[in-house]
Amino acid sequence: MTINSFKLLSIFLAPAIAAMSLSACSDEPPKASTNVIPTIEVKVEETEPYIPNLAAGEKLVQNLCSQCHGDKIIPFVQSYPNIKGQKASYILKQLRDFKSDGRQDLYMQSVVKSLSDKDLQDAAEFYSTLKPLDLYNRSKEYSQQ
Repeated sequence: MTINSFKLLSIFLAPAIAAMSLSACSDEPPKASTNVIPTIEVKVEETEPYIPNLAAGEKLVQNLCSQCHGDKIIPFVQSYPNIKGQKASYILKQLRDFKSDGRQDLYMQSVVKSLSDKDLQDAAEFYSTLKPLDLYNRSKEYSQQ
């Protein structure tokens, strides 16, 4: 029994229990009750959890995210986070925060506003499958070129 079901049940049963308790204090013999106690059936919609699509996540990352979070720019622009290999749940939370304006960055907020939650999950899951970028060695490679 869920908490909501318990609350609904207690709302309807409490008056009936109170009436029975008060009728026990009376000198009158109990009357046969013809009242029907109404019941409410509450259906809770159960949805299956979304399984992120890695191919869709990869396409989204290549077309939208890699311009700022890609291998070629991250070693030089330190304000762009290196998100390769981060946990999907962490990336997803950050993306949802940008979308809900819970986290402030005008560019990121404008990028994620048009994306669905499934898009955010796909991109987060894809990034979590990647090997983290070794920024130290990567920047040394670029400086030697």
